[in-house]
Amino acid sequence: MRHSHLVPAVVLAALTLSACGNEAAPTSSQSSATPTTTPRPSDAVGTQIPQGPATPAFLDRARAVAQAVRAAGLPKPPEGIFLYESRTPGLAFDTTEQKVAWMAGYVVIAPGVQLRSAGMTRIDFTDGPSMSVDVLAPRPALTAAIGATHDNCGHMAVPVSKCKLVITSGSLKTVEVDTSAGRATVPAWSFTAKGLSRPIVALAISPAVLKPLPQPTPLPGLAEPDRGLLSVGSLTRADGNTLTVNLHHGKCDPDLRAHVLELDDMVIIGGSHGPLQGACVAIGLSTPATVTLTASLGDKPVISADTGTRLDVYPHLR
Repeated sequence: MRHSHLVPAVVLAALTLSACGNEAAPTSSQSSATPTTTPRPSDAVGTQIPQGPATPAFLDRARAVAQAVRAAGLPKPPEGIFLYESRTPGLAFDTTEQKVAWMAGYVVIAPGVQLRSAGMTRIDFTDGPSMSVDVLAPRPALTAAIGATHDNCGHMAVPVSKCKLVITSGSLKTVEVDTSAGRATVPAWSFTAKGLSRPIVALAISPAVLKPLPQPTPLPGLAEPDRGLLSVGSLTRADGNTLTVNLHHGKCDPDLRAHVLELDDMVIIGGSHGPLQGACVAIGLSTPATVTLTASLGDKPVISADTGTRLDVYPHLR
C-alpha cells in the first residue's frame, strides 16, 4: 500500500555532472548523526531524521530540480511582512449551517446596520517600530477573511434557505498576531452575527500589508518524485553551514535519511526512506532533520527536492 504523502514513481534520467555545475554531496563522514545500525521505522519519529549519504534516486532528482530551477531563473527571497496565522483569530461556529455559509461567502450585513468607515491606524510590533496603515473597511475585511469560497449550500444536509450569516453589529478593536516581523498588535473588526454565540474577529489590515505565507507550487514541467523520496516541509533554521528542515513521511517508512546536494548556485535538500515491507496504515508524519553543509550557505537559495521551490526561514514562526 502506498502512502498518501507519496506520489507515483517516475524514473528520472540521470543528468551529467557538467549540466549541474560543481556539486558536493555529503558522505557518511560528514554526518555525525548517521547511526551505525539500520534504524527501525519508528527510530526517527518524534526526534530527528539523521543525515545520510545521498542515494542515487535523490541525486537524480536533485539534478533534475537544479536544471528546472535554472531554466525558470533562480528564485529571489520574498519581500514584505508575512502573517503566520489566520485572518480570523479564534474563529468558531455553533452550527454546521453557519460554517457552510461562511465558507460559501454568504455573509451579509443586515439592513440599517451602520459600521464606522475606514481610516488610518497603526500596527505595533513588539520587536520593532510601529507602522502606519489604512484600516480595511468592514466588507473588504470580511471578504479577505473568508478568502477562497467553497459553496456547499444545498449539500451536506444544509438547505439553501439556512445558508446565510447575517452581521448585526461590528466595532473596531485590536488583536495580537504572529508575523515575520515579530508579535504585532493590529486593528481588527469584531462582528456579531445572528444566532452566533461568539464574535467573528477579522483583521482590518489589507492582505497586501500583512501577506499570507507563500505556498509552494511545484515548478512546471518537473516530473513527479521517485516513490522512495520524502516530501519536504518548512525550513526552520539556516545558520552558517547548518540547515534544519521538516520532512514528511509515513508511519512505517524504514531507514529515514535526510540528504543535501550542494551546487555553486543553490543547495537542494530532501530525504529518502528504505523499501517498505508489507502493508501499512498510510499515516503522514512530519519530523525535523538537520544537515551539515561542507561550506557556509551564504546567499545561495535552499531548494526543495520535492517541489523545486525556494525554502525560506521565517523568523518567529512557532
